[in-house]
Amino acid sequence: MKKYTKSGRMNPCKLEIDDLQELIKILREKIPNSERKEDFEITTNLKNININSNSLEDFLAHRELPNNFNRLSLRNISWNENRIDKSIRIEFTVNFIELNIDGMDETWVLGKYTQVSNFLKNKKPWFWAINKIFPYLLGVILTISLIAISTFIKNQEIIYSISTIIFLISTIYAGILNLKGTFLPYTQIIINTKKSFLNLENITLLISLLSLLVSIIGGIIIPLFQKS
Repeated sequence: MKKYTKSGRMNPCKLEIDDLQELIKILREKIPNSERKEDFEITTNLKNININSNSLEDFLAHRELPNNFNRLSLRNISWNENRIDKSIRIEFTVNFIELNIDGMDETWVLGKYTQVSNFLKNKKPWFWAINKIFPYLLGVILTISLIAISTFIKNQEIIYSISTIIFLISTIYAGILNLKGTFLPYTQIIINTKKSFLNLENITLLISLLSLLVSIIGGIIIPLFQKS
């Protein structure tokens, strides 16, 4: 018997509880209800604990869940006699989101893949395009910053040298946070939408912008006025 498979990587994604409910509903459409509760599984791997449940309600009942996280696995299968005839798996991780669909019916596999991928496509965060080019953008910023620091030091512009160094350090730190999945995250699973503005990522961004502003004023705006 033939088996068809369709898999692919998705764009960055941001999901809240309502989105998870809708996504799970899509996964379970046209799949017969099963008495085996383990045919559906939702899992996350946190720093000190793994949480595994067979329903979203049970999953959300775990008090250990943080307000937001970036690792989640969804799996749903159905059986035909003693063999699996339909299988859907979505892996949300720090650096990628992968969708895998298997089944005996090619039309169902292709249709379900399109349905799920279109849903996730509509859940992209506003910064999704920046996320894709961030490593290259980081390299350009670091190069320009080093050149600017060298120029300011050569001209004995201490304040602007310090502000550019601060910008450089905060940019490097933003890159580290990006690798950890907390700054411009590839995956955002949000359980509680109430989030304080004074978090590590926002403070880093604020410091970067302020130090960049000082550097631009000292390196571009003031020299232009002096020439005129």
